[in-house]
This record gives sequence, structure tokens and C-alpha cells, in this order.
Amino acid sequence: MMVSTMNNKRHTRLRRLLPAVTLLMLSGCGGAAVTSVERGVLSQSIDVTGELVSADTISMMPPSLRRVWQYQVKQLAPEGLEVNQGDMVAQLDTSEQTQRLSVKTAKLEATIQDIETSKLRNAKRLEELRLELAEARMNFEKAQRKFKLSDDTVAAIDKIKYEKDAEIAKDRVVLTEQKLDLEAQSARQREAMLMGDQQKFASEVDALKRGIASLTLIAPRAGMVVYGNDSQGNKIKEGQSVFMGDAVLSIPDLNNMQVNMTIPEVEARRVKLGQTLKIRLDANPDRLFSGKIIELGAVFRNKNQDIPLVIFDAVASIDEADTELMRPGMTAKISIDIANDEEQLLLSLDAVHYDAGQAYVLTPGLFGESKQSVTLGAIGKELVSVTSGLEVGQEVLLP
Repeated sequence: MMVSTMNNKRHTRLRRLLPAVTLLMLSGCGGAAVTSVERGVLSQSIDVTGELVSADTISMMPPSLRRVWQYQVKQLAPEGLEVNQGDMVAQLDTSEQTQRLSVKTAKLEATIQDIETSKLRNAKRLEELRLELAEARMNFEKAQRKFKLSDDTVAAIDKIKYEKDAEIAKDRVVLTEQKLDLEAQSARQREAMLMGDQQKFASEVDALKRGIASLTLIAPRAGMVVYGNDSQGNKIKEGQSVFMGDAVLSIPDLNNMQVNMTIPEVEARRVKLGQTLKIRLDANPDRLFSGKIIELGAVFRNKNQDIPLVIFDAVASIDEADTELMRPGMTAKISIDIANDEEQLLLSLDAVHYDAGQAYVLTPGLFGESKQSVTLGAIGKELVSVTSGLEVGQEVLLP
């Protein structure tokens, strides 16, 4: 009877204590949300920006012309226009070349005229000398015959005179022959000089004509017109000046698209060839494309003059590129997957607190929350790996 009475009293005290314990637990946890430690693969990524390009692009540049370094764009085919092979896609200014062609053509025509005039003048002069030579020979023959026919009936002084006349006539023949030879040689030299000038001017005229023709840029294959960029990164437009080596426009192969990326120097060690990535076009962020890194730049550089951020370049392929949607020059946001396949203890980042650089979490308990120091590993966007301090399934308070 006494034992039964004691048990009843003990049960009564427990019933009275239970609401107090429950109230203590609720007040200790405050009804806070909890999360649990799970085992899995931590999702990690590097977010960068990029620009679509074609892996097979033909760039149309100004031709290399003598003494020309700057060109003005007079006409451009509309950007995005589908052109066929042989279509005109750009016209560069030809005014300077046309003016030079006019000058050289005039010089060529004048030289050709000089050649014809020189030939006529030389022929006339040579004909005059031939006649003069024929007359000199005839006079020599007369003087020589007169000297030979002189006999004793001719006075000695006259015979001497006939002999001198024959010698003078002979010398005149020799002199005229020399004059004819010199004139013929001089005529050949003058003609050769003029012919050289003609060839020179003709070559220059041909070069200028080819240069003028080359200032009309012709599509080497069928494709889409994409304007080039100037040194400031702006699209080239009509009326703008470009320099030798600048791409006025390009004709890309839309069936072979890829994306160029710039990656901060601090992420260099985490980016490797073959890593997969996700691509979202700024023009159509609802579509998600996949790809992988196929090329890494070997040189670090500053992003630009205004931003001293050190970066390196990378190129990624695009799986199943949409040729109807994608165009060179489109910007994109890229997420590079750098996670490994090793399973780890994972916890929500929101559950982690820091005190003097030491990470800790708050765990629920019977009499309230308790502080638990933890060691963290790799950090993702929403989860973090825990290397020590927690176990799988353990609950942790969320703020």
C-alpha cells in the first residue's frame, strides 16, 4: 500500500515537471529552423563573361597598297546580311588612288607620244645623215677621180690641190659616217630610255588599277556579314577610317561557333582544359547551352587600360550550337564547373558563423543551442564542405 502511494506521488511530480521541460526546450530553440549535415558532391563553379565567335572566320581587311596606311570606309553591306560568294561587301575610298592613276596615266600617254615623236625625229635625222653621207662619198669619188686623172699636162700646184681635195672629201666621208653612227646610237639610247619610262608608268598604272579594284571587298564565300571593331571596341561604320591590318568585317561559319572568355588571374589554378561549363546568352537567358574548355591562353594581360585587372583568355566549344539564334559578337554569362566527384560532408552556408576567423555552428539541444567549432573545406554557392566538427545527419540551426 505504501509502495503504491509512493509511485502515485512520483508520477504526479513527473506530470508536473513535463510542461516545464517542454517549455524550456521551446524557449531554448526558439522554434528556429534547422538543417542537417548531408553527404554529397559539392557543386562549385566560376562565373565569367564571354563573347561568341566563329572558329572558322574569314576576316576582310584593307589591301596592302604602296604608300597607303589609312583607308576610309565608303560603303558597307548591312550587318547580318546573308551574302553569296562574289558579292560586294564593302567599298573603301578610291579617290586618292584614282587621282594618282590619272597622273600616272597622263605620264604614260605622254611617254608613248614622246616615243612616237622621237622615232619620227630620229628617222628624219638619220635619213638626213644618210643623204649627207651619200653626198660626201660622191664628192670623194669625184675628187679622187680628178686626182687620178691628172697627168703631166696639169700643173704641179693643181695636182697637189686635187690630192688635198680628195683627202678632205675622204675625211668628210669618215666624219659623216661617225656622225651617222653616233646619231643612230643616240637614237637607240633615247628610245630605250623612253621605253623604260613607258614600262615604268605602265606598271604603275596597272598596279593602281589593281589597287583600286582591291578596294572593293568581295565575299570569298557565302555567309553572314559581321562588322569588325575599331581600337575602342566599337563597330566599324561607314565614313570611318581604318588602318592596314584592321578587320573591316568578317564572314563567319555559323555552324562552328565557340565562346571566348576572360578569366581572372586568381582563378587560373582552378581552370583546366576539358572542364565542362554552362552558357547563357544575354540576348536569350532562358536557353542553356553546354560546352567545354578547349584552349587556355599562355599569357596574362590587363583587361584594358581603364581596368587594371589581370586576366587570361580561354576558349570553349559549344555543344549543339543554335545557328538560328547564335551570332558572333553576342555576349554570354558562363559558369565553369570546377567540382570534383569526391563525396564530402555538406552544410548550408547560412548555418556557418565566424568568431575571430574561426568557423562555428549552432546545434540544438535539450536546454538550448550550443556552439560547435567546425573546420571548413571548399566553398560553393550555397553549400560548404565540412572536414571536421560535424557528422552526417547532425542538425544545425539556421539563422
